[in-house]
Amino acid sequence: MNAPQLDELQEFHRFVGEKVTKGVTFLSPEDVLEEWRTIHPTSEEMEDDIAAVEEALDDLENGDQGIPLEEFDREIRARYNLRPRT
Repeated sequence: MNAPQLDELQEFHRFVGEKVTKGVTFLSPEDVLEEWRTIHPTSEEMEDDIAAVEEALDDLENGDQGIPLEEFDREIRARYNLRPRT
């Protein structure tokens, strides 16, 4: 195992240890791993996110106003079966 992998594994171990120490009992091991991956994206994921933001900024500069927040909110809530905002 190379040094960067060992460092990442040690960081993950500390991350899990903090969850256990704080008494976070509602998360499964899969949930903790998903949270770790959200906080520590791969360079490929970061590149994809940066490209998406750059594309959105280009669209905005070219006059694309997107959709109103209220419409986006309704679509997301419908897609994920979430309660409407009150």
